[in-house]
Amino acid sequence: MDVLRQFLADPVTIGVAGMPWWGEISSDGTIAVSDDDRTLGFHVAAEDRWHHGVSEPGVRQLRREGVPVIETRMRVPSGDIVQTVFATAHRGGIIIIDFYNDSALPVAIGIDRGDVIVESSAAVGAVAGADLGPGAFSISLGHHTNTRVALVASDVVADATWFEGVPSADAVISGWRLIVDRAGRMELPPGVSGSSVSDAVVAARCSWLLGDLVDPELDPVSALIEWDELCRMGERPEPLVDDVARAVELVARRQLPGARMAFNAAERILTQANEERGASDVRDISARLVDRTDARSDSLATAVRTFEERLVAQHGSVTEILSGGMPSDWSLQPFEVFHLSASATASVSYAVRWHGLRPAIVWEVEGDDVTLCSPLLDADWLSNESKGETLLAHTAEPAEVGET
Repeated sequence: MDVLRQFLADPVTIGVAGMPWWGEISSDGTIAVSDDDRTLGFHVAAEDRWHHGVSEPGVRQLRREGVPVIETRMRVPSGDIVQTVFATAHRGGIIIIDFYNDSALPVAIGIDRGDVIVESSAAVGAVAGADLGPGAFSISLGHHTNTRVALVASDVVADATWFEGVPSADAVISGWRLIVDRAGRMELPPGVSGSSVSDAVVAARCSWLLGDLVDPELDPVSALIEWDELCRMGERPEPLVDDVARAVELVARRQLPGARMAFNAAERILTQANEERGASDVRDISARLVDRTDARSDSLATAVRTFEERLVAQHGSVTEILSGGMPSDWSLQPFEVFHLSASATASVSYAVRWHGLRPAIVWEVEGDDVTLCSPLLDADWLSNESKGETLLAHTAEPAEVGET
């Protein structure tokens, strides 16, 4: 999971699949775009002084629900100034920067480049008390109000009318999640082993949708996992068939760690592409080779797949639920998993609820039949039913007196 946590700490690509240009936002709220050497910084004139994101200690950032809608908060004496950045395909591609004054007093937002589009010019003025470079200007922002500016490609002529019809940040989040959740959705307990890792999985999938993919010649294991995730999110598998065959050949010839994950991914892609002979060949190759590292997480793709397999894992003729057991910080907390791969032709959803100290599981299998089990939670439970519920034998440790 360290790979996933590090990925969340890296600068975030802001874009839309198919958009010919894109932006990148750093942890201090500075935005760079792909066709320009200049950046757009995060600057606020509050009642005490100018605050610059690049040097302020009171800057916090998060990806909303794991997707590339980035909220950066800057602390000022009377509250926070919130910058929300996202891209939309509106008018061929536009990056929106929304500033919200979540403080008790008015502020001025410093814009350090003159080629941005301003939604409302009424509050635009000169910069006083700071050197933000040529073309800089400021926008007055009353308390609990917002204003928006935008960046477009350098060869595009745009004006304030471009804001008409621009979706909200919430709508953009919903759009991303509609696509990403096709590959499986996880509603997990809060914390570093649950919801934060789930957000990292969402973030990785968004990155792959934006084209940030490995070179399959250098890392065919990760490539197969990434392609599988893309196909589960709705990408067509047919154009990938030849590439999948080549990647499988490389994994088998090099006997690479992570081969089992890679072969399972390849089988799913080929099955979805109606390449039954190819899928059968992959199964034969997989049966002959022993994966030297069954749970390797040295790349983003293998880390994502390893985490998914902690929830649902295909092992030979059975599919294991919570194959690593119940994480201690999930005990006595409800959680749900939707549409994770159970085999090349099936997916499973389940919910865990607690009856006292014992977990009850409700499940539903979609697609072909699979055999479900959970050896570490109940060695005797085995089911071929497409729907059902059962009380598992696992018993959580009771909380100590005074423990919260």
